[in-house]
Amino acid sequence: MSQQQYRTPPPPPVQGGWGPGPIPPQFRPAKSSKTQWIVMGCAVFAVLLIAIGVVLMVTGKDDSGTPVAGVTPEPVGTLFTPSPTAPPKTKGPFDVGVEVGKGVWFTPAKGWLQGPDKTVGGQYWILQENRQGGKRRGFIDGYFWVRQTQLYDAKGFAEHLVDIESNGYKNVKIGKGTALECAVPALKSCYTITYTADVPTKSGKLLPFKGFMTAYEDQFGQVTATDVGLETSVYDRRAKDLAAMNESVVKSYN
Repeated sequence: MSQQQYRTPPPPPVQGGWGPGPIPPQFRPAKSSKTQWIVMGCAVFAVLLIAIGVVLMVTGKDDSGTPVAGVTPEPVGTLFTPSPTAPPKTKGPFDVGVEVGKGVWFTPAKGWLQGPDKTVGGQYWILQENRQGGKRRGFIDGYFWVRQTQLYDAKGFAEHLVDIESNGYKNVKIGKGTALECAVPALKSCYTITYTADVPTKSGKLLPFKGFMTAYEDQFGQVTATDVGLETSVYDRRAKDLAAMNESVVKSYN
């Protein structure tokens, strides 16, 4: 018999002898409790640093009491200086008669009547003095008109009014305007101008006429003007009344 017949058979394979065999499930090792405490400590320390920084920003000082340099923010938008605001007007001792507006008052003299046209601005008063045969002539002898604007300064408003009032008259002569010294501190600019003219009547007759404009500008840019015109003979008789009415406007600024 050959030696091959008597060879001892190889032993059966055992698990793990040849090949990997079944792979057991993988598990991550659990973190150390020491590592977790380190992470938590770092987080708490970071929160404390943030809180200290906020306190320093609010108080402007560090623990030593030394001021901490702050950052000045850049201005946003256009910087401007606001114009003065007019204070609320209260009635003063010289605010008598009729109110024109913006705290300005006017006291009509005896014999003056409020104009029939209530649509005009300001205070418009008329005088009917002259009579013919015991009756009024049917037209006014003069007017006293207190007007206001913010579109002009004192000089510009007076010149504007004299141009308007003299338009349509005959033989108009406008005097030289004069800057006045304002009588009260509330006024910053005062200006007056006079004129003479002939006013045509319905009959064609020309009546000599005389008038003036005086404008007062306050510190807030509000201009009040007295626009006055009368028949020359009446003007001369009423000169004191005109001066008193004009003065009543100025006094109301006190």
